[in-house]
Amino acid sequence: MNRLLQGLRVAEVAGLAHTLCSLHQSCEAALSADVYLRNVMADLKDLSDRILDALRNNRLISSLETYDAHRMRCVSALVNLKKGYDKLSDEKVQSHWTDLRPVFENYLPSIQAGNYQSKTALIQALLLRLSDKELASHLEGLETMKTAVDRLREAETVFEKMQVEYQHQLLEDKTESATDLKEVIIELINQKLVVHLEAKCNEDAATYDAFAKLVDSQIRNDNAKVRRRKGRKETSPEIPTTE
Repeated sequence: MNRLLQGLRVAEVAGLAHTLCSLHQSCEAALSADVYLRNVMADLKDLSDRILDALRNNRLISSLETYDAHRMRCVSALVNLKKGYDKLSDEKVQSHWTDLRPVFENYLPSIQAGNYQSKTALIQALLLRLSDKELASHLEGLETMKTAVDRLREAETVFEKMQVEYQHQLLEDKTESATDLKEVIIELINQKLVVHLEAKCNEDAATYDAFAKLVDSQIRNDNAKVRRRKGRKETSPEIPTTE
């Protein structure tokens, strides 16, 4: 049987682990007497669930970065609008902008230079300041700026919601590394599952051969992905399957 190559991506290993668990369930009746195999597959199922949770955390991080980028685009829009209002000489516009300008000058540069935590605090402070009755009335007089501020407010609300979800997930999942779990899964498959199936196929091919071939086929398919990416045929440590 083939051994799983180390070059697989985390998501590919997660998918393989999930598939192997499903295949074992489909053959469980025929293999029910094998306590060792049942324990190995239970360990693999646990690792499969944990790596999927870890990948979910990675997706949450990616989403957090996406929503942060969106709110910063909203901040950039405010910066550009400020430059425009600074140059306008219209008296009606300036009657509103004169009081608003110092607020934006105070917050926008610091927001652009900050990290997640400081940006969040500064954006919240800016939005709270703009909610003051007097400033809010000036903002009403500058429709384009008000629309841009409303968009920032919406973007910040979504970002904060995603950040809370991410923090809760970290607490629940104990922040396991998907990369570390990948290595554990590969070792379990190669050193326990494959080795055990090779031995059992030699002892009782009638019982184990079907499941072993299914496992080997999945491993071969994933190894082929690694070889295609590398653009060359790679020799994997393997023991010929007994026909």
